[in-house]
Amino acid sequence: MRQQILMPPMTPTMTDGRIARWHVAEGQHVAAGDVLVEIATSTATLEIEASSEGRIERILVPAGTEGVKVNTPIAIVFAGVPRTLEDAPSAALGFASLGPLPHDEARRSPAQGRDHALAPARGSTYREALRDALAEEMHADGRVFLIGTDVAQNRGAPKVAQGLLDTFGEKRVVKVAALEDALFGVALGAALSGLKPVVEIAHWGRALEVLTPYLATAAETFYLSGGTQSVPLVIRGPNGYVPGMAGQDARCVAADLARIPGLKVAHPASASSAKALLRAAIQHRGPVAVLEHELLYPMQDATADAPFDPTPGRARIVRSGRHVTIAAAGRAVVTALEAASALSLDGIEAEIVDLMWVRPLDRDAVAASVARTGRLVTLEEGAGEGGIGAELIAHVAAHQFRVLQSPPLRIAGASVPMPYAAELQAAAVPTVADVARAIQGLVLAA
Repeated sequence: MRQQILMPPMTPTMTDGRIARWHVAEGQHVAAGDVLVEIATSTATLEIEASSEGRIERILVPAGTEGVKVNTPIAIVFAGVPRTLEDAPSAALGFASLGPLPHDEARRSPAQGRDHALAPARGSTYREALRDALAEEMHADGRVFLIGTDVAQNRGAPKVAQGLLDTFGEKRVVKVAALEDALFGVALGAALSGLKPVVEIAHWGRALEVLTPYLATAAETFYLSGGTQSVPLVIRGPNGYVPGMAGQDARCVAADLARIPGLKVAHPASASSAKALLRAAIQHRGPVAVLEHELLYPMQDATADAPFDPTPGRARIVRSGRHVTIAAAGRAVVTALEAASALSLDGIEAEIVDLMWVRPLDRDAVAASVARTGRLVTLEEGAGEGGIGAELIAHVAAHQFRVLQSPPLRIAGASVPMPYAAELQAAAVPTVADVARAIQGLVLAA
């Protein structure tokens, strides 16, 4: 039967949105859960999934259309049409080929992968970049495997694993029962035995309470053995605010993880950095946590990134400026860049430091930027108390106090569990307007 796909109300106050990108074409088969389209509003980009198996009969509203009213039909799906042999399983989301790597790339050693700057290709979404990083490392090293609760359903919790099962098989894309202790125990044992597991979790906020002792054991074993006992364990998944989720399911744990001695914590903000940092994490001999973000998965890099060094503990400048330094990681970098664009209209040029790693933290890169601008603003989605911003401000106050033209400013999420109501959720996480207003006050007051 034919079903209409309607423009959904993503928030209680939404009246219209933009068709950002279609992941499917007319005539294409889709399975339940496949991403059909990305819908963008002024504050977020979210995805609409197929509710059942079928075939796309007609796309009514093309990509790029602005002002599409809520409940407007945007596509027609003929439901119940079975998949045919010519439907490629990895093509449903428009992913790049999972073919073998070039011969010289497949022979690359892990050490070589960290010795030079990386600039991943343009055009991929954040999700696709993560998937490609996994595929390339699995091709290059037979010890690398993906393990998680939903990965063998050929998509994984945020669909990063789409297509990997078809390419690598069940022995390297491993489904386990929804028992977190069993999952983390198996992965840690595999890492101690010489394999290189990549664990996918549904959300860091909910998993952290169970995961902490395993992370601590992995980090301490690698450190206290002087690096003689490798523990190449990577754990990755979404972290922080998720629209419609509350409590632990929308909690940012970056600062919590940064306090575990011996653990390295990657916090990529773009598709290019997501690919480079995940590859660096998999190549590392010790445990690494990779913090992703639900709202970043469908995003593409707006411009090509300059080559950068993904080595743990290295930050990068993603926007130059002379009036104020904004230091951030993860999705907060996107917020900072949007705020910087707004501030430039008022003649305030902000320099943005993408931390990339929150442990080790590149304090020197932030201090060097502050030496040029004379002001520091830290931005993070999690609560400010005892957070990443507090650590950066302490370092700058100790080492660059004489160059400061204004007191450092810390902008962070509200120190409360994420509430249920959409209006309260919006108030709990720093917005572009919040950041721009605070920086205007800081700079203009001087």
